[in-house]
Amino acid sequence: MTKKNRSRLGRPPTIKDPVRTICDAAASLIAEKGYDTTSLQDVANAVGVTKAGLYHYFPTKQALFETIVLDTLEELYRYASAAIAAETDHRAKLTSFMSAHAAYFSEHGERYRASFFGRSGDELANYTPQQVAARKAYTRLLEELLENGVRDNAFVVSDIPTFARGILGMLNWMARWYRADGPQTAPQIAESYAKTILAGLSKD
Repeated sequence: MTKKNRSRLGRPPTIKDPVRTICDAAASLIAEKGYDTTSLQDVANAVGVTKAGLYHYFPTKQALFETIVLDTLEELYRYASAAIAAETDHRAKLTSFMSAHAAYFSEHGERYRASFFGRSGDELANYTPQQVAARKAYTRLLEELLENGVRDNAFVVSDIPTFARGILGMLNWMARWYRADGPQTAPQIAESYAKTILAGLSKD
């Protein structure tokens, strides 16, 4: 092997936005096969690079998975924040939050499934401190929305943290069974959920 050839081993792949491309390919595999049965070689094959090239960006499968999860949580927060900011009415804000959450998992299903359902065992035990912070920030976004509604007498909620977890649990479960070829879009289903919830939250 010549010196020139040796210098090419392990070089980063010459692909556009390699980190995103690698994460998308890995998310697709993990969503389909699960974390435990997806290997870095599987990801390298899907991307069309060598395993050595993959190591330039992600030294381990765990590092790759952690990036996918953190990116998903941060993107979900941005989706919901933008949707809430576009509304002034408390009821519309809650509907928009739920609709935005549903829109995200319908548009980025493989990333969402990989992040939330791709790994078996205790979900929180697998989260890094950064991921825990991102998850808490997202939950807090919903809690603050509810707190503001209660403050302005738009909602009646006695236990906001528990109620927020219930809403998130409903949306998370929906992501497990939702199919894009169904009669309604994910946001439409989420909006129907919100309508039912809001009827129970009304001061009237």
